[in-house]
Amino acid sequence: MLVLVTFLLAVAIPNLELFISLFGALCLSALGLAFPALMQTACYWSVRKGSRKWLMVVKNIVIALIGVTGLVVGTYTSISDIIATFFVVEGEGGH
Repeated sequence: MLVLVTFLLAVAIPNLELFISLFGALCLSALGLAFPALMQTACYWSVRKGSRKWLMVVKNIVIALIGVTGLVVGTYTSISDIIATFFVVEGEGGH
């Protein structure tokens, strides 16, 4: 069933790779970097003490900022590619 749905999406949507790129930019940055760092901070906030606590906080802030930066840059790039592919004005593009 899943293979059939994937096949139908690939046939129905031209340039599916652009939307996969957008989905990856939105999800990977958040689910792979930012949320785990924030969850570790929340879970270990009361357990860690002193300098270990603040080292963890600084590390997780840096990781979360990298994730947010990846989300913003990746989403902007993907949306720019989608706009350039589907909304090209006739006479532009150098052809």
